[in-house]
Amino acid sequence: MVRRVMICLGILGILATSAISVEAATDLRSVDSAALGTSRSLPWSEPVQINDPFEGNFIGVFDRNYFYGRFLNTTTRIEVQSLWSPESVRFLLVTRDRDCLNQPFHYGLSSDLDCSEFNNARNITELSIRINDQVFQVSGQNSTFPVSSELAQALQTAPQGNVSIRLVTESGETIDSEIGQETVEAWRTVYTPQTDNVSSNKLNIR
Repeated sequence: MVRRVMICLGILGILATSAISVEAATDLRSVDSAALGTSRSLPWSEPVQINDPFEGNFIGVFDRNYFYGRFLNTTTRIEVQSLWSPESVRFLLVTRDRDCLNQPFHYGLSSDLDCSEFNNARNITELSIRINDQVFQVSGQNSTFPVSSELAQALQTAPQGNVSIRLVTESGETIDSEIGQETVEAWRTVYTPQTDNVSSNKLNIR
């Protein structure tokens, strides 16, 4: 009799936890695709419920950071987009160059007229994440990286503030960036160990 009562209580506890998880998920903003892209208008740096027709339903957070570089008369804007989900993290690294090498100078400044712009997406194969004094190094394919249980725990308990990351492209180029503190705060929701946080269809890294 005691065992039966304990089993019933355990089942009730699981059902209650699942109900809470589902209720919490419905309180989040809904996004209909897990795709990244410069043409998309996404809710950045907040936990969202993602309902993707190919990857299933899961909780995640989109992050974006950009910065500028300069080489001769060329200004380069590097944009790092990422999607953090319970099972994986995906990146999109886009470089926008404005080539003004052949433009005339006016009072020491180059003209932006007729400058050419182009986007160049790069494949990322190595990811390093620094949390406190620990550095997690992850290998991936097609700019997608698996999230181990150890890494998920570290992300879920990361202290407030920005987190430094390092990306290595297929060609060997190294790019340092940051994950903003609002996304770091959202990690607490994304990586809370709940059954309903896991995608119904696991991502396949190919």
